[in-house]
Amino acid sequence: MEGLEQLYYLHGIGYDFTKYNGEYVVFDEATRKGALHCCGIDTSDQNLITAKNFALDVAPWMQMLGEVTLANSEMGTFELKVPSSYRGHLVDIKIFKCGVAFSVNLANCREVGNYQYNNEHYIAIEVSVGTLPVGYFDMEVTCNLGTFRTELWSVPKTCYNPYLGKSERKSLGLSIQLYTLKSNRNFGFGDFSDLKELVCKSANFGVDFILLNPLHMLFADQPEKASPYSPSHRCLINPLYISLDDVESIVGNACWRRFLSSTNANENRAFDGQYVDYSVVSQTKYLLFEKLYDAWAPESDACASFQLFLAEQKAELGELPLSQFEWFLQWVSSAQLERCQELATELGMSIGLVSDLAVGCTKEGMEFQAYRDCFTHGANVGAPPDPWAENGQNWGLPAPNPQKMKEHNFHYFKSLVRANMRSVGALRIDHVMALRRLWWCFTQDEKELGCYVYYPFEHLLAILKIESHLSSTIVIGEDLGVVPPEVTSSLEESAIFGNTLFYFEKNENGAFKSSEKLRSNALTMVANHDVPPFHGWWSGNDINVKLAYEIINQEQRQKQLRDREVEKGRLLDWLHEFTDGCFDMDSSSEVIYQSVMKVLAACPSQLLAIQLDDLDLQQVPVNIPGTDTEYPNWRRKLNHELVDIFEMQQEFIKQLNEIRKKQ
Repeated sequence: MEGLEQLYYLHGIGYDFTKYNGEYVVFDEATRKGALHCCGIDTSDQNLITAKNFALDVAPWMQMLGEVTLANSEMGTFELKVPSSYRGHLVDIKIFKCGVAFSVNLANCREVGNYQYNNEHYIAIEVSVGTLPVGYFDMEVTCNLGTFRTELWSVPKTCYNPYLGKSERKSLGLSIQLYTLKSNRNFGFGDFSDLKELVCKSANFGVDFILLNPLHMLFADQPEKASPYSPSHRCLINPLYISLDDVESIVGNACWRRFLSSTNANENRAFDGQYVDYSVVSQTKYLLFEKLYDAWAPESDACASFQLFLAEQKAELGELPLSQFEWFLQWVSSAQLERCQELATELGMSIGLVSDLAVGCTKEGMEFQAYRDCFTHGANVGAPPDPWAENGQNWGLPAPNPQKMKEHNFHYFKSLVRANMRSVGALRIDHVMALRRLWWCFTQDEKELGCYVYYPFEHLLAILKIESHLSSTIVIGEDLGVVPPEVTSSLEESAIFGNTLFYFEKNENGAFKSSEKLRSNALTMVANHDVPPFHGWWSGNDINVKLAYEIINQEQRQKQLRDREVEKGRLLDWLHEFTDGCFDMDSSSEVIYQSVMKVLAACPSQLLAIQLDDLDLQQVPVNIPGTDTEYPNWRRKLNHELVDIFEMQQEFIKQLNEIRKKQ
């Protein structure tokens, strides 16, 4: 392999893939060249190609250590690369902050790899220094070749997972879109006080976790850009989640009194309506935020917790274009989120909050600007062709450059993981396959092209393992769709939970799988934000909604309704197999839903989530994938307030928890 073919491989540009229909597809030369062009590589420059191949393939063998060196934390095993003529030499190893300092004769170490370049033969030698603490450490290696320094990553075998090896341990949780929560005090947008109320009510019924939508910062100056999966910056929080009536303990009594004396916090609250009015909510809350900040600002220099927060954030994220007012909102947001998790722990939840890390950020956002060098030029993240989108999907999120992500010892990815593991018990990673590969969408010569591009999976997975242990955070990977087999096996070996949607769990004949065959190391749900809530699904209302918004026509509606009847029949067959109940097409959606959940409560999955939308008897989807302005995505609120939902569903939640605990 040489020339462009070699560079494609070294840069992660895919060669082939298998479509949803089993068709084997090989990416053509124009597509693969186009992907390299998006990485800033001129594929007509042979000298550049040769230099790139040398830097990515040969040069690493000519250095004893790279910028990052991976080690197994249990044995402290890592690799050194040396010319074979140095096989019998001594090396001195120092791992600072670990108290490691000793010499080793390479002749006594195992050879684990080799490489030939010109007339020189290079070998990889495995060195073991004994058990190491988990984390990142500076290491120095000295020998006749010189002194070499690296960041040693001491990587545990698995992510933090207290469920590992405890098949009898099963937890029940709730999945929610926080902004949809209704109350008579939250300005028409669910906030952290609503979350505290949900934590209290859930804990009373033995619920162990609450899966949240991404809380990432969106766009204060464009409030209608509402998708939590198209954020401005994934390391920052959307300030609209701040609860204004729960800030006194954060900003201080004096500030709170000044704030109350300067404003009427009850004015312009928008409670009513089926949908969140982001413009009204944002305008109202930001006016109050500014008054709160004005009341607090005189104390800012003396506020030790704020100054510490600011210093830590800037050290991690660099100098972002945020004013002190905006940093103030981040401080308050972080403090309130942290207190929600503390409350969950105090009330006995074994996990507490589960945050959600979106797969990407937008080009217009702060994250893209801060890490511009880590991204491609002109490539977006998307999905290959599938039955719902024969031409594939372009999600409009800029694609990271797999080589540029390695710079500064993977600082960008580290910061994402750390920020989203803060103040939670578990992290869900949306589209976890992105650790291994992403589908790129780009234009070349006015033609829309797409291909898979592969990422430094081993290093990204190592960061997840390290950070999860440092913060005692469980990791859940959303692995729905086509998943490379190496990702599936690596996630399982790393004790990362998968994600199962009951709607999609079918056998080769199209029948729903036996609940006993569902994965144990998974978070199982009936539905999520990308599919209809169960009551809307059973009634077919989601199909009628698509017709009403002209997303489908009448002919498509009729076909989808016929297909839905088939699916409902399969679900009834499944229920008849696993329960003694009498169900038919005329059974109420609530009876069917509760029966389904009771069967799933006994399944092997260690994590089971009830969607709050389904407890709310919600008929309308919160999001219809593939739409933007056609449907009011990410705006639909719940029908009932939390107190009413728990009043209606308390016996059902108790029953589910009892079934879970008996297994």
